[in-house]
Amino acid sequence: MLLTIIAGAFVLGVVVLVHEFGHFIVAKWAGVFVKTFSIGFGKKILKWRPGETEYAICILPFGGYNKFAGETEYYDEMEAAGEHPEDDAELAKKTDEIPDSEIPRDRYFTTKRPAVRAAILFGGPFMNYLLAVFLYIGVTWIQGSSVYPTMTIGEVAAGSAADSVGVLAGDRVLSVDGIEVENWGDITEALYAEEETIKHLVIERDGETLEFSCRGKEQDGVYRIGIRAWVPAKVGRVKRGKPAYLAGIRDGAVIESINDTTIADWDEMRRIINSNPEVPLYIRWQLDGMAHADSITPEAVKALKPGTMNEFTVVGVIGMSPHYVQRREGLATSIKVGFTAANGMIVRIIQYLGLLFSGKMGVDTLGGPILITQMAGDVARWGFDYLLVFLAFFSINLCIFNLLPLLPFDGGHLVLLGYEAIVGRPINRRLRDIFAQAGFVLIILLMIFVVMLDLNRCTGSSPGLF
Repeated sequence: MLLTIIAGAFVLGVVVLVHEFGHFIVAKWAGVFVKTFSIGFGKKILKWRPGETEYAICILPFGGYNKFAGETEYYDEMEAAGEHPEDDAELAKKTDEIPDSEIPRDRYFTTKRPAVRAAILFGGPFMNYLLAVFLYIGVTWIQGSSVYPTMTIGEVAAGSAADSVGVLAGDRVLSVDGIEVENWGDITEALYAEEETIKHLVIERDGETLEFSCRGKEQDGVYRIGIRAWVPAKVGRVKRGKPAYLAGIRDGAVIESINDTTIADWDEMRRIINSNPEVPLYIRWQLDGMAHADSITPEAVKALKPGTMNEFTVVGVIGMSPHYVQRREGLATSIKVGFTAANGMIVRIIQYLGLLFSGKMGVDTLGGPILITQMAGDVARWGFDYLLVFLAFFSINLCIFNLLPLLPFDGGHLVLLGYEAIVGRPINRRLRDIFAQAGFVLIILLMIFVVMLDLNRCTGSSPGLF
């Protein structure tokens, strides 16, 4: 429970803080007077002003906020009536802030050109995107890529390019296009380096060396030859607190049998466990030269069906992953991986939103702060690197959702700025207030709804997600 709370606070705090820093740094660059940059919300427990900006740490250390000079002065009629934004001299005195009246008007947020204000607004979501990119790059560069330490083919898809030339399951790949391979990651990289070319494979079969040539067939924009790795039933990571960990299974364990079935590879083991949620299984394994056995009951979880984005099924899991090795990657490759992963995540989120708004994805897939916190704690039990990858995923989510064209999101303000740039004046004050109030009500209702979904999941009314 404590780990879940810490992991959730870490993820929520970092992504919101980085978001606000994005607004802050662009505003500074544009010459806007930033009155306050706060880490957290609520009562200020520590504050200092080394220059014009007051930096504060607040009692609730989640996220942060910026306060710009003149940020509420949106309408010409306010100025004509001699009105001032709510942070006037009297209020500024109470809050120990510099009043707007003492700040040059050309440094107000609202006196900047629409394009400058749009850049400030866009700075927050863009910083969330950059955070995700840097996290993906950092994890890949420092840790390397996780690859299967095997060169043996576990399955050849019927009718595939490999099947048509006689490649068989059990064959061992020695090279692809003249490049010697040492693991399945090398094989995958060589196969997809130039996707539309003919691939030349050197394979070992029963002590003989054979050569095959085939051209991949397109599937979802990728040319595949139809081979899958043989993965031994050797355990990599074990998730803390889950059935496998509680039974004593650890990294390096080799699963030998489940009930009366001898396990040949990881896929066979996975199929048995996945198909038996909440059913006790008698599992035997070897670890450090010693035999172990125990009755382990897989937890029931809700998972996407393979190849779909909106079809779910309940499967059994015990909390362990296959054994990988880490392949070192250079900086150039890590940068490529970082941008590819972040951009791919954006595409998947947009696809998800399309399914959600079209009614093809159920609203029960939405989640609020409770689900986010629980997911953060869940991935943290796999390891800190998993938590960093989840942080990148959530940062991309915040980037996309903040660009939705609704107030009070940044996307809503960007739409109003677009209107102002086209017609040459801000939107009518009353109309803007209506949009703001409607957006606020919608967000409150959505938050209530997702929190209720979270609570229902926690109490078991919506089983399977945890």
